[in-house]
Amino acid sequence: MTRLCVGLADKSSGHYDWRVRYHGAGGYRSIMNGHSSKPEWAAFTRVEVLIIALTIGVLAGCLTPSEKRRALSIACNNNLKCVGLAFKTWSIDQSDEYPMRRPKEQGGTKELIGTGQVFVHFRVLSNELSTPKVLVCPADKAKVFAENFDSGFSDVNVSYFLGLDASEESPMALLSGDRNLARAGYSLNRGLFTLTTNTPLSWAIAIHDSCGNVCFADGSVQFLGSAKLAEAVRNQGVATNRLAVP
Repeated sequence: MTRLCVGLADKSSGHYDWRVRYHGAGGYRSIMNGHSSKPEWAAFTRVEVLIIALTIGVLAGCLTPSEKRRALSIACNNNLKCVGLAFKTWSIDQSDEYPMRRPKEQGGTKELIGTGQVFVHFRVLSNELSTPKVLVCPADKAKVFAENFDSGFSDVNVSYFLGLDASEESPMALLSGDRNLARAGYSLNRGLFTLTTNTPLSWAIAIHDSCGNVCFADGSVQFLGSAKLAEAVRNQGVATNRLAVP
């Protein structure tokens, strides 16, 4: 049997020695060893590299499909919590209003609503978001991570819709969320979509298997199925909420 073992020993001097050993047909032999402060690396043979790669692959494959979906959903949920916090932080110095309600001369994006683009609103939050990578859901294979908010940043780098009429005055209005929205069984197109409280909104199967994460105007985030999403639409507290879908 082939084994890869890691040993850690507490020395009397207070330092820790460690050793990685490979067990093959010829018995154990050390392939890495040293002190924790300055490890000494020994070269791996091709067989050892293949064994380590195989081990990592096996461990990665231990998650069931449902566990993988849940892990991706949790990561997406955390992304949207960052989005909600960014909007709340930005609004502190902007009379508690979000960028979509503030004119350009006041640092907002009100004049850009008609473009139907989403990234233009998120770009204003670059300081609060720190990185555009939180705008891509890890389960959304159609979107690409952006390195920064510079000129190359666009809707290609955004997974989440934006509720253009969401405000802190209506805390349960849809502020952002997964873009895999559907109306009457048909996926929403990119651009502007007018959402009313009686719109039969649901999830398309893409991304989270007919579910999705939603960030509300108060910054809270929930993972919802289609029935709960429809209920959230009815309880938004605003008659109309225009959505920008990337």
